[in-house]
Amino acid sequence: MNFENIIIKYGTPAYIFNIDELIKRVEYLNSKLSFPLVYAVKANTFIIKELENYVERYEICSNGEYEICDKLQIKDEMMVISGVNKEEDKIAKMIKDKNILKYTVESLNQFALLQRLAKENKKIVHLLLRLTSGNQFGITKEEVKKIINDYDHEYIVIDGLEYFSGTQKHNLNIIEKEINDLNNFINELENDFNFPIKEIEYGPGLPVYYFQDNEFLEDEFLIKLNELLKTFKIKVSLEIGRSIASSCGYYLTRVVDLKSNQNGNFAILDGGINHLVYYGQMMAMKIPYFDLISSKDCSEKKVYNLCGSLCTINDILVKNIELKELKIGDTFIFKNVGAYSVTEGISLFLSRDLPKVILYKNNKCYLVRDTYKTSNLNFPNVVEE
Repeated sequence: MNFENIIIKYGTPAYIFNIDELIKRVEYLNSKLSFPLVYAVKANTFIIKELENYVERYEICSNGEYEICDKLQIKDEMMVISGVNKEEDKIAKMIKDKNILKYTVESLNQFALLQRLAKENKKIVHLLLRLTSGNQFGITKEEVKKIINDYDHEYIVIDGLEYFSGTQKHNLNIIEKEINDLNNFINELENDFNFPIKEIEYGPGLPVYYFQDNEFLEDEFLIKLNELLKTFKIKVSLEIGRSIASSCGYYLTRVVDLKSNQNGNFAILDGGINHLVYYGQMMAMKIPYFDLISSKDCSEKKVYNLCGSLCTINDILVKNIELKELKIGDTFIFKNVGAYSVTEGISLFLSRDLPKVILYKNNKCYLVRDTYKTSNLNFPNVVEE
């Protein structure tokens, strides 16, 4: 990728998602893991269609995500409708008009809703019961048992369980304990309730290492994880998003001002925390992976604080980083921003424009979202009655 040419053509700030790198990444994961991948759409909606031939299904957690997938003509049989807030009118329309692969159950109320809508529409609805890890997501083991005891078999098919307890799991011992607990519960349901679980959608929370002081032997980690997963005696699919998408993303932001005071040197960038979010960053003290494009060849080094364009002292991307002396127009290329960063920032704050989004594929760039004025969203349209 020729970043200099891309910057000249599209300007900054901008996101670039390298689809060639994305496909290499998912092929790598598929080569190391013996289980089909489920892409969590919330990680990055701009790359959904590119993954269609490489993942088994898509995890969709809101009606907005569903609308995006539907407009992209993602097949019904690849959609798992998840999320803690399933709006009745939206779900009713899906059940009536579509043949969605599966719906997850996050509460007893959700189960009652899905069961009623299935009966009203005389449609078979397949469910995954999401088992809680103790947070606001999913249902308890006792509630799973209650559903299995009480549900109407005419239109409801309970295929299995879903379980996801968090992200960035670096410790395989934690994953091993989860798998053991899940296997024990699956055995309990079969032995005590004569209910065989057919499948589990499991989110192992694969780690992504964003910062320069990290070291990670991923090959070894995935080999051990694969062996642990083989202890399941049922169909397993792996729900991941961050690990699939992170490495394909780049965020381009340019130096627009330079200043110094009693507390140090400051580079003001045309992006900031409204656009760039790294999971695990702590008060901007960690240094992410990045490249710097500069036309100034200078051997002198300075220590800088890299700050964004928001009017808040919190808008610092990196503190106290030693760099060759910067000049206005230098561009930072922050790496590993393919997951969440594009949607996770406080993008409406200060009514600054949303960056362009560019897909790079087969040596070509495709502008898939132009600069968007958030002032349109923050404007009070007063309607007199």
